[in-house]
Amino acid sequence: MWYLTVTLGRGQTTGGIIPTENVEQVRSWIENYHKVKDHLEKISEINRELLRRQREQQRKRQRAKRA
Repeated sequence: MWYLTVTLGRGQTTGGIIPTENVEQVRSWIENYHKVKDHLEKISEINRELLRRQREQQRKRQRAKRA
């Protein structure tokens, strides 16, 4: 018998018993979760860079207007 613990947020934890015959399936779900999380982090990183570049371009345009 296995027990899965999931942290939902600060101070919030839940869990449940995983029957031995379901452990591999649950491990697969957890692996999928980690893959999705990694992809979302990469997308967020790209979006932050795009926003940074956009702000930089806006600043350049504002400086050009003042000159």
